[in-house]
Amino acid sequence: MIRDLQNTKAPGHVTRAEPVLRAPGFIYRRLFETAQEGILILDADTGRICEANSFAGELLGFSRSGLAGKTLGELGPFKDIEADQILLERLQRDGQVRYADLPMETRDGRELVVEMVCDTYQAGGQKVIQCSLRDITGRKRAEAALREREEQLRLYTEHSPAPVAMFDLNMKYLVASRRWLEDFGLGGQSVIGRSHYEVFPEIPPRWLKIHRRCLAGAVEKCDEELFTRADGTADWIRWEVRPWRRADGAVGGLIIFSENITSRKRAEAEIRKLNADLEQRVVERTAQLEAANRELEAFSYSVSHDLRAPVRHVMGFVELLQKDAGPGLSENSRRLLATIFQSAKRMGNLIDDLLAFSRVGRAALQKAEVDLDELVRDALGDFQAETAARKIVWSIRPLPAVRADRALLRLALVNLVSNAVKFTGARAEAKIEIGCAPAGDDETVVFIRDNGAGFDPRYAGKLFGVFQRLHSQAEFPGTGIGLANVQRIIHRHGGRTWAEGAVDGGATFYFSIPKPNDHGGGI
Repeated sequence: MIRDLQNTKAPGHVTRAEPVLRAPGFIYRRLFETAQEGILILDADTGRICEANSFAGELLGFSRSGLAGKTLGELGPFKDIEADQILLERLQRDGQVRYADLPMETRDGRELVVEMVCDTYQAGGQKVIQCSLRDITGRKRAEAALREREEQLRLYTEHSPAPVAMFDLNMKYLVASRRWLEDFGLGGQSVIGRSHYEVFPEIPPRWLKIHRRCLAGAVEKCDEELFTRADGTADWIRWEVRPWRRADGAVGGLIIFSENITSRKRAEAEIRKLNADLEQRVVERTAQLEAANRELEAFSYSVSHDLRAPVRHVMGFVELLQKDAGPGLSENSRRLLATIFQSAKRMGNLIDDLLAFSRVGRAALQKAEVDLDELVRDALGDFQAETAARKIVWSIRPLPAVRADRALLRLALVNLVSNAVKFTGARAEAKIEIGCAPAGDDETVVFIRDNGAGFDPRYAGKLFGVFQRLHSQAEFPGTGIGLANVQRIIHRHGGRTWAEGAVDGGATFYFSIPKPNDHGGGI
């Protein structure tokens, strides 16, 4: 097909620059030179290049003079172009030959893809071929990248561990994850291209409304819903429906995410049942504990009255016997009576200490700010009569305020000071020191140090147990309950107790009291 240039082309047409070999006029030359695509003018009889614009030379990597006289087949950049003679025959027959994706390599090694359209024209008295070249490398790369991203999206969705599916505007499947197919019993089926409503004919009408709202741009979700299938099986589902959009912002369809939470719902129900059972057990155990406490109180009352009375009777009868028959008794008999009296007295002290130990465990804490300086000096007043005849050097360092039960903390201090006074009894000059030890920001550590008999550090762990004694009654009298009382009091405050010492090298007893938290309350 041969067309006459001057009869078919308008001066303003720029997608195909006009043949300029014989065409007169400045306008055609201007269009030819400024066209944003490469233009080659070939002789229709020989297929050789007569003229080329600058863009063509830059695109192919040749100078314009270097292109002159060559056929397309002789140009190295073109890889897949057909033979020159075949091209000329096709042009003679069809008038136009189009190469949509023609790979080429420039002289400097760049890989390009071009679109080339060859047309036959009649320019005055000469028949020519115009070849227009457009570089589409960027577009082809973008298309390849888009295809790659689409494939990645498809693979990601298909292999996603979550049940998710993507639909078009007609609710036809574009992609569905394997988990979606498994969770909804679609394993082995091909759903791509099928309507969601065909796959699930039992979907209730309200879902049609949800889909329509989301196709209009809404996002809807539900944390739990019971989904009943056509076969009667039911599962708890958490779902979300949201639109996906094309590059121009228009809605392209829907993405539906769902999660089968039946196992979680069953676990929650089991936890609720376990909690209910636990609460019932707590109620029962509380009742049992209250009953045990009542029995303990009854036992304490019994110890206080039923046991102490016989002990008092024994001590009273011994005193009467000593007065009535004392002068007539032998020295050995008087010694035995004295032993009986001291043993009964010790039994009374032990009963008193056991009752005190029991009360410490049951008494409610009444926490308040306690000035340790004032409390220590108050506690030391209990020992004035006992220590008046002894030489004791007291060293009381400054002590802070703590939050504690004043009465119980005083009892702990009295027990610890009593220990220090007792175990320094053999010293010509006793030294007892009370102060604060270095500690963290969350506690106050108090120590009571003496230069008394001390103890074997291997047995330090036994000191705070009930009836645990490291010295004989003859050496140092006592019931072995004082330090146990200290530990119980400090533990009830949330603190800790420990001791350091050496045989005949003195001892140091420590206890800690937690500091108030940031809200001003006690720990």
